[in-house]
Amino acid sequence: MDFVYIGVFLCALGFAIIAIFLAKVLKRTSHTLNTVGTTLKEVETKLHYITTEIELTIKEADKLADDMEEKLKATDDLFATLESAGNSVNKVKTAFQKQTKKLSDSRASRFVKPAASSIQWGGAAKHLYKKWKNPSVKPEYDVNNKGKEGEI
Repeated sequence: MDFVYIGVFLCALGFAIIAIFLAKVLKRTSHTLNTVGTTLKEVETKLHYITTEIELTIKEADKLADDMEEKLKATDDLFATLESAGNSVNKVKTAFQKQTKKLSDSRASRFVKPAASSIQWGGAAKHLYKKWKNPSVKPEYDVNNKGKEGEI
């Protein structure tokens, strides 16, 4: 019988040790839950502040979007005018192309020859003016195109 009493005593001792460790674990868990509760209260107050700030930011963004929409509508007339100007330029270009196609080579040469002659005379006049201003300056190019650069 003594073994039975010793066995019961060991079981009671084991139960007491388990109860002590369980009490420590529960105490630590309780402390942790208290800390979490305090942290959550702080988070709640900060979230309340952030929520009001976010609401104000959203309202300001909405006002800004409305303002931008009004300003973009105001530019619609400008872009319509630019589109009309572009269409007008295209029409003028098309008309000019049609007229230049109609212009024959002989008629074109009648317009080109006087222009080329005017350019040559302009170059000669420029050369004479430079020569008159400074007689020691050598000419830059040959007006007669004889291949001797700098001499007339």
